[in-house]
Amino acid sequence: MQGEPGAKARMRLEARRISSQHRQLDELFGLVVGALAEGRLRRAEARFRHFQDAMEAHFSLEDEVYFPALHGLRRGLTPALEELSQEHARFRSELVRIADTFSRQDPDDCACQLDDLTKRISDHETREESLIAPFRRRFPERS
Repeated sequence: MQGEPGAKARMRLEARRISSQHRQLDELFGLVVGALAEGRLRRAEARFRHFQDAMEAHFSLEDEVYFPALHGLRRGLTPALEELSQEHARFRSELVRIADTFSRQDPDDCACQLDDLTKRISDHETREESLIAPFRRRFPERS
């Protein structure tokens, strides 16, 4: 990080933080799925609510802090960042629908929706990680 301007050095730190948050969110999600698999619907619902709150905080940070910073440092990322932000909005809506499914005490539907969600979140995180990977190693040239 020696010799990098402040914004670039800060982005290196934030890129690591994003990756760490992804791992923490994956662990929280695993707790939801685990409780559901054990037939503990109330525990799964409580864990899901916690996961939902954590996702909201994460999406807000990315949309309001990380993505604008990335855009400022690499304008060529704008289309990808916009697509990821749009996915955040869709995930938020889906999380509300899943919370409603938990409220209706429908474990089979919950499991089905969570299975679908995990695949799409995994793909989403993979694309985010590929965008920030260069920032973790060194700062790429401005495009």
